[in-house]
Amino acid sequence: MFAPVQIVSGGLEIREFGPQDAAQVAEFVAADDRTALPPGSPHTVADVNEWMTRIVRRRLDGDGVLLALVDVAGGEIVGSIGLRDVDWKAGRGEIGYGVRASCRGRGHASTAARVVGRWALTDGGLRRVQLHARLDNFASLRVAEKAGYQREGTLRMADWDGEKAHDLAVFSMIATDVETGDATR
Repeated sequence: MFAPVQIVSGGLEIREFGPQDAAQVAEFVAADDRTALPPGSPHTVADVNEWMTRIVRRRLDGDGVLLALVDVAGGEIVGSIGLRDVDWKAGRGEIGYGVRASCRGRGHASTAARVVGRWALTDGGLRRVQLHARLDNFASLRVAEKAGYQREGTLRMADWDGEKAHDLAVFSMIATDVETGDATR
């Protein structure tokens, strides 16, 4: 089980999606703009409330967290970040993030990846947080580096986009990185 997450950093409030977000999430779904929403987000406006209930259950079950990136100044959801594929025996989970196209280039993803990674390795109780990024996704590669994740290698032909296979870069942040300050770039 994970405790509720609420982090404020770099002009963002990073917290679980909740009832206060239902209208914005419904707008994204109605406009078919899923760039601010995590994978598995609702397909119809009618599914929004049920999806938010599943998010809470996922956290309580210890399966992961799905968090909104909210601009503190305007209250707008600018993106999301999630911790998934949690393996408590191995002490690891994987971070994934997305930012609305109109809000990219402001450091939101790197801020969120850094602070949520640090949270997962301290309050979250994990020893390792990993991140995968396609080699042709230069922005995501830069986010991982800027957030303080260490590049470990390449998973060859590990991702399928529906048409062809792609290589994935593997990054990680581990508990000792947080203790020594290596994850603070």
